[in-house]
Amino acid sequence: LGSEFDEQFADHMVMDHKEDIEKYEKAASMNNAAGTYAKEALPTLRKHLQNAESLKAATTGAAR
Repeated sequence: LGSEFDEQFADHMVMDHKEDIEKYEKAASMNNAAGTYAKEALPTLRKHLQNAESLKAATTGAAR
C-alpha cells in the first residue's frame, strides 16, 4: 500500500505542476502585475516539476 500511494502521489505532483506551468505561461504573457508574478514564479515551478519527476522515477519499479 505504501509504494502504491507513493507512485500515485508522484504522478499527481508531475501532472499538477505541468498544468500549473501551462497556466502560468499563459498568464506571463499579460502586461500587468499578474503577468509579472507569473514570469517570476515560472523558474520555481519548473524546478518543482523536475523534483516531482525525480520522485516519480524513484517510485517506479524501474528505479528500484
